[in-house]
Amino acid sequence: MPRLPRRLLVIPHHPHHVILRGNNRRRLFSYPREKHFFLSRLFQGSEKQRVPVHAITLMTNHVHLIVTPCDHLQLSRFVRHFAQRYAQFRNASRGATGKLFEQRYNCIPITSDAQMAITTAYVELNPVRSNICSEPEAYRWSTYPQHAGYRAYEPLISKLWSPSSWYQSLGSDPNERAAAFRDWFAYYRARDDWSQVYPDRRSHDDRKRFERPDRSGAT
Repeated sequence: MPRLPRRLLVIPHHPHHVILRGNNRRRLFSYPREKHFFLSRLFQGSEKQRVPVHAITLMTNHVHLIVTPCDHLQLSRFVRHFAQRYAQFRNASRGATGKLFEQRYNCIPITSDAQMAITTAYVELNPVRSNICSEPEAYRWSTYPQHAGYRAYEPLISKLWSPSSWYQSLGSDPNERAAAFRDWFAYYRARDDWSQVYPDRRSHDDRKRFERPDRSGAT
């Protein structure tokens, strides 16, 4: 069962990038039914612990999430709820034993709109970067279709998805937000480098990309 890393920094009511990996690079998912089971437990955990899920990408041996917990205890209970039950399900269905997930999961606080924009794109570009698909909308196990305004293949992901305040700030209606997100994602994808994409506050072009519709500066 994944535990909180020592000295984990959880900033109350801020989004966090959470990464769970298979123990010793162990495969987490082999079949769609396993991903569906994982998503169902993730949904239950989100509802029970009241932790909104802003982005998801399920990969073969790891999972990316962006969530907003109230504190480190709530985050711990949330992860335990879905990870423990999924590990039991996976082991039982395959006659396996032992740890499925790494002992300690990673958790990175997101403290600005710029960081949220970059992290969301990073999470949803994973399948393309790993050569699983050529376009992110072709991958059904992420929230990219929800953000980009495309047809969603997985109802459970649509139910899970809770748009972040950064995403909601991209436009006044769903179409405007989706178009702005697609523009941002293409900009990030063309560079795919944190140091190049992270906005330079002196740059007018970069500043515009993180400016809210009311023209106030994003932090």
